[in-house]
Amino acid sequence: MKYYIQRQEHEYGPYTLADLQRYIAQGNIVLADLTRSEGMTDWVPVSQVIGNIPIPVSAPPVQVPYNAPAYGPAAGYGAAPAYGATGTVYSGPIAVSVVPPDLPWALVLLLSVITFTLFGWAWLIVQAAFVRRIDNESKGVLLAVFSLACAFLGWFTTALSRTWDGETTPWAGVFLFVGFILLLGAIFQIRSDLEDYYNVVEPINLQVNGVLTFFCGILYLQYHFSRIAQWKKTGVLTPQGS
Repeated sequence: MKYYIQRQEHEYGPYTLADLQRYIAQGNIVLADLTRSEGMTDWVPVSQVIGNIPIPVSAPPVQVPYNAPAYGPAAGYGAAPAYGATGTVYSGPIAVSVVPPDLPWALVLLLSVITFTLFGWAWLIVQAAFVRRIDNESKGVLLAVFSLACAFLGWFTTALSRTWDGETTPWAGVFLFVGFILLLGAIFQIRSDLEDYYNVVEPINLQVNGVLTFFCGILYLQYHFSRIAQWKKTGVLTPQGS
């Protein structure tokens, strides 16, 4: 049976009972959080679901050496408090995991313009690949690759038809439209997976604005990637702008 968790009007999951036990043992889910199973209509405290089922003891904290290049002195469980989305001190555990791709969003924009969006497509796949590492069920990479393939077919078909008869075939428009829809699907898949992971597994109260995601795409996502990457490296989470 699968369970869902509700926090601040956001729903996360589904998770197995073993997942719930593990997250409770790690401190990522508390017994006062609300949950429901796939067959339930009402939300109940997690404590009512867990009941007398023993919670497994979590693994010992993983200590990262002071000079570890991926995280620095503040990484690992028990790291220095970080500042959350509202500027309050976040004192929860910082899980040892991969660091997101850390490139300033302005540089991503510049390189995308210089390469006529080619770098932007490549960077979308980089972002989706990172999300795949923290959520192996994420479909972001698949959507991004199919989106790029459709866009390439649209551009190729347009160039080919204009070479032969000077007119653009309707198929070019179809390929480009499908590519755009898949592009949006990839971007919003990344957004959804990020919010799920960084509100349950590593709870930093991440809120990714849907409107900014639609209009700014990978640039807005990169703002959040860089923010999380700096938290991983320094232990300090800067206040979230949007």
